[in-house]
Amino acid sequence: MSLPSNAAENLARKLKEKKLEWPPRGNTYFIPINEIRKHLKKDAVRNVLHEIYPELDDRGLHSATNHICTKALKLFAILILYGSNQGPYPNILDIIDSKVTDEDLPLARVPSHSPNYTLGKRKHKSCPQEHECECGIRALSSWRSHDIEDLSRDQWLVLAPVFKSYPDRIKHHILDDSTIMPYIGDKENEEGEMREGGYSEVWRVQIHPAHQSLFSLSDSSVRRKSGKKSRKSHASQVPKIAVKRLISRKSEDFEKENDMLSKLTLKKDPHLIKLLATYKFKNKYHFLFPFAKLNLREYWEKNSLLKWEKTEVLWALEQLLGLASALHVIHEFKTAYPLGSDRTDPEVSRRRPSMNVRMKVDKEEETFGRHGDLKPENILWFDNLEDFGPTGILQITDLGLGRFHRLESRSRQDPTTINGSPTYVPPELVLERLVSRAYDIWSFACIFLEFITWMLDGNTGIQDFANARLVVAHDTVLDDLFYTVYYSGSEKFATVRPQVTEWIQKLRKHRRYSKMIRDLLDLVEDRMLQVDTADRIRSGELKSILSKIVQRAQSNSTYLLG
Repeated sequence: MSLPSNAAENLARKLKEKKLEWPPRGNTYFIPINEIRKHLKKDAVRNVLHEIYPELDDRGLHSATNHICTKALKLFAILILYGSNQGPYPNILDIIDSKVTDEDLPLARVPSHSPNYTLGKRKHKSCPQEHECECGIRALSSWRSHDIEDLSRDQWLVLAPVFKSYPDRIKHHILDDSTIMPYIGDKENEEGEMREGGYSEVWRVQIHPAHQSLFSLSDSSVRRKSGKKSRKSHASQVPKIAVKRLISRKSEDFEKENDMLSKLTLKKDPHLIKLLATYKFKNKYHFLFPFAKLNLREYWEKNSLLKWEKTEVLWALEQLLGLASALHVIHEFKTAYPLGSDRTDPEVSRRRPSMNVRMKVDKEEETFGRHGDLKPENILWFDNLEDFGPTGILQITDLGLGRFHRLESRSRQDPTTINGSPTYVPPELVLERLVSRAYDIWSFACIFLEFITWMLDGNTGIQDFANARLVVAHDTVLDDLFYTVYYSGSEKFATVRPQVTEWIQKLRKHRRYSKMIRDLLDLVEDRMLQVDTADRIRSGELKSILSKIVQRAQSNSTYLLG
């Protein structure tokens, strides 16, 4: 141990002044990496070493300074902070001479399960030796046990992870249970902020800007949010990120979901949600995504009536094309894990026994992607993404394999559920027919028709349409499905609900009706909303037809607006 140094004390004080607390009110802290780099410049490191080791000649001082600044900056910060707390400074050069660098952090307990431990390099965790006592860092061998414990604890102050973006892969981080996350905003434990489902939990965080290069706000979004100068304006410019934590702790469940999400993200379709990174923390798997202010249903509610102007209507039409294109990407995706048959979620079965049927997947379809739960709540609106203007963009989300497999129970707060009856599920489920990618086409048709309704009649029209569909179904349950089931003897059949057909005819008489609206309604009625899956359009042709409609609308305002 070395005597205290004024330079070291000043450096430690500056670093401590920059520490931030996580979790909120958790009494644990991290120092942002940019502050470490800012305060541990070469001159500062050299001054500390010179004061602690006055006997060191210029050559030795230069060599030690360069080594620390290039390979052991975090380690140096840990030792300086430890020394400022405990009194004498540890023998920094002895530890560095033990060939410990930042690559070896965090320092691991040796032996890992003993209360009497020393510290070793991170890779020691995979050490095959039966007797580990000699695996520790030799420079620490003379340290007292409580000093070792303090160093083991204090190191986390400078080890908050940095999440980086890579062009060709999605990085997976395996984090120690003691990790302090670099969150400067965390809504996990705030009332009403957590979204919980059968497979995952989702909440909002903000990562310190120096600890992520995953995602940045668009310039227009930053300008809108920073109009007023205040302390809050800086926080408003830090991107909000959605953390999705899987309920399952099984690695195979994570691998299945991660494989699909990663590969779809690398397709770079602008209308598919982008997976930013993944991490394992406290034996649970987490996914990071951009956080959306609104889902499509909330967007409809907030923007109650579309302005019947070229820019506005064309944007809506282009979003429909974009969503269809994204669906085609999903449908063309070959999964590494076959999407076999499964039962409905127990909660759905309990609330509506007639839905207690087995989802039987067509064998020829098992290796192709399906979304399996398309609904307005699973389409997000972003107004803060780079490369998109203030009008924003819609993206399909909730692409987990649980959604590929199952008819999951909806949230009890989900407005699209009436007594456990999922509004957008196609009839083949209840009819116990084979499920294919056509499953999504029916769901998309329902959303499509609601979208057209919103374009013409606003959110009030969507509510009126839902009320028009409300009937007591064959199992005496009140639902708002787009089809009706009926029996002929022991056989079940389905037909498009008459109220849906009547609604389409009503839209054809709307004052905003145009040839563009005509073509959209024809597409929904004739090619998408078909009970027989063989009669439903495929995603590739749907994309092609919509592309032609958009091209015509872009060049012909009369076709677009009437």
